[in-house]
Amino acid sequence: MVGSFGRHCACLVAAGSLVLVGTFESRAAADDANICARDSGEIAIAACSRAIKSGRYKGHDLARQYLNRGVERRLKQDFELALADYGEAARIDNKYADAFYNRCVIYNLRGDYDHALADCSLAIKLGPSPSATAESGGERLGKDRTISDYYSERGFAYLKKDDYVRAVLDLDNAVRLNPRNGRALKNRGLAYQAKGDTARGDADLEAAKQLGE
Repeated sequence: MVGSFGRHCACLVAAGSLVLVGTFESRAAADDANICARDSGEIAIAACSRAIKSGRYKGHDLARQYLNRGVERRLKQDFELALADYGEAARIDNKYADAFYNRCVIYNLRGDYDHALADCSLAIKLGPSPSATAESGGERLGKDRTISDYYSERGFAYLKKDDYVRAVLDLDNAVRLNPRNGRALKNRGLAYQAKGDTARGDADLEAAKQLGE
């Protein structure tokens, strides 16, 4: 009887340890996800990687870890790794507009304007997620401001392809949704100038300059 009682107690202790380990791992994964979303640089990248590897996240929550890591990698100009992360986010959640938008940004940076147009068009069609935040972290963006960025980025791709009519249409939408979108104002000014409308072009470029562009 003594021996049986001893073994039974040992099993209870072991089971309790498993529960504690599981709880600790869950909390660690949650902490990593928070660091991934809120911090920057290598600290954020490492936390995102741990959150991804934890196996705790599925669907949109997992896609968001990839997206956050991709943003940090893009800021470090690790464009190939950023593209891979955005692509994985889009694969996991094919309705994640921010993943397509961020990939559009990379394609524009690389001069791949056809792929940029495709991704930004899909982002516009899908619409942003409610949790869209600024790259600098923390600041939650409103729907209009987010879609303004989508239009602005697609307008830039049209501008670089010398399609000034479509560029102006997109950049008009961007400015309408967010009058303080300096990048959109600057690119609309360049599009107007390319069309020969120097008065409107100069006005937009001056307004963009006042906003720091």
